[in-house]
Amino acid sequence: MIDKWPKCTQFISLLLMMGLALIQISCQPICHKMEPTILCPLPVHRIATLPSAFPSLSEDECQQEWAKELLMGDVFAREWDLYRAITCYKRAQILLPSQLLERRLQIDYDLILCYYLGHKFKEVINIFECSELSQATPAFPAFNNLLLIVYDSYQQTNQPDKANCVLEAIRQFSPDTEADLTLYWNLKSGDMDAARCLIAQRPDKEELEIEFAAYDQHAKSPRVAQTLNALLPGAGYYYVGQKKSALTSFVINALFTAASYQFFRNGYPAAGAIMASMELGWYMGGINGAGIEARELNTRIYEGVSCKILAQKEIFPVLMFETSF
Repeated sequence: MIDKWPKCTQFISLLLMMGLALIQISCQPICHKMEPTILCPLPVHRIATLPSAFPSLSEDECQQEWAKELLMGDVFAREWDLYRAITCYKRAQILLPSQLLERRLQIDYDLILCYYLGHKFKEVINIFECSELSQATPAFPAFNNLLLIVYDSYQQTNQPDKANCVLEAIRQFSPDTEADLTLYWNLKSGDMDAARCLIAQRPDKEELEIEFAAYDQHAKSPRVAQTLNALLPGAGYYYVGQKKSALTSFVINALFTAASYQFFRNGYPAAGAIMASMELGWYMGGINGAGIEARELNTRIYEGVSCKILAQKEIFPVLMFETSF
């Protein structure tokens, strides 16, 4: 009877561990919101070939120092040397006579565009809110581009209320652009449910739904991964395609379990308890790790699908630009 006690204790401990693990899994909420990293490939050639939105400098203007700095800034910007372009634009801004309001707006816009292309969204907002561009009307030559830049910059800096105000202005001039931008930001922020609702309302929904069908086909359930790893350490990792991690998890858990059993069997309950507690840590950590791996896999698949949609449909704001420097 005494010899059976350690085996009974180990069996009960194993059941408790599995029970606690399954309870932990069942209590975790299912989340469809991800935090993907979705970046537009730098459209260097595209930006360089777009026409300027502003009238060419006159012969008299070209003789002025501010105009020379402006021209050099344009050259650097089209070569994607944004740092030098910004330096030139700021010099032109300093040298520009105060009465030349239209040229000042042009230089402010060029600075905003440089900072936006360099992903300096706070600088974009600072210049916009501190300049006359905040009062720009549709008569401004680069008005459409400006709204795209400011909307995305407000979203990137976590100012959704201001972004929505800009989006409302965009809707008044182009409802299609407003719909594209809303889909763009839902995809970029990882709100898959909202993105799918918008896709269902688009005329090209069948084409886009095919892309998401690829996500559904290859995505893995974090809860299934955790449950499998709770039932058999390593099975959750194998489910998400991490074969080496699956073998490692299985071997480590097996060794700790065997060691705990041997300590209890040979009459060393203290050492057995220590080893069992260590096994519990590996066991629970493996369950959480399998869920994390499933979420990471889903995020990478989602990023690929979203980038493909945004690039093919030219829904990235920078791909909607009609003019350049």
